[in-house]
Amino acid sequence: MVSVSQPKLPIINMDDLKPESESWILRCHKVTHALEEYGCFMAIYEAVSKDLNKDVFDSVKTLFELPTETKINNTSDTPVFGYLGATHTRPLFESMGIENVTSLDHVQHFANLMWPSRNHHFSENIHSYANLVSELENVVKKMVFQSYGVEKNYESYNKSSMTYLLRVNKYKPAKTNESNVATTAIHTDRSFVSILSQNHVNGLEVQTRDNKWIRVEFLPSSFVVMAADGFMVTLTYSLLC
Repeated sequence: MVSVSQPKLPIINMDDLKPESESWILRCHKVTHALEEYGCFMAIYEAVSKDLNKDVFDSVKTLFELPTETKINNTSDTPVFGYLGATHTRPLFESMGIENVTSLDHVQHFANLMWPSRNHHFSENIHSYANLVSELENVVKKMVFQSYGVEKNYESYNKSSMTYLLRVNKYKPAKTNESNVATTAIHTDRSFVSILSQNHVNGLEVQTRDNKWIRVEFLPSSFVVMAADGFMVTLTYSLLC
């Protein structure tokens, strides 16, 4: 019997980083190489504690338990940034978006739409979580900018163009005879960077450059950092140059 190992995403520890240290420079190269080769990597990031992670997923569960007539109040001027309910093409999928999530005022505004009597616990959890994850995103971008020798442009870019959307998704389990049903269509994200976390059930798959699929198994305290369309353009341009 010949055993063929399945490809796996690169795993990079993103904790305890000091800019310009030897470990920082080493991980700059690892991060950039992973995004060039795979378009993503698994980040070990314990800045988001296990307790906060659990609280956030508990809060999200409570959010999705609200009646549909409440959830549809999650609207946005930007397409697909608000509430998305199940349809005949995606019967197992439901999603909500919180715009400008690193601002406590914006999170509280969202929470007040869902719970008119207020839900401070939800707001505090989501806001803390979003800011910690945004720090990871900023480190990744800074590393890539530095690897390509354009770090002088990082601060001006970051200040002028960054807003954050936290999208929470609920996937209903497929029926026994529907085990191969995909909950969402194959797609890329139109943002600059997407950072994904999952709760207990591994359902994410990513496509490699040679059209193979990797089933992602999340590790404890891990996030998948993905170069979305905007970042992929930057990576491709830099490689061509």
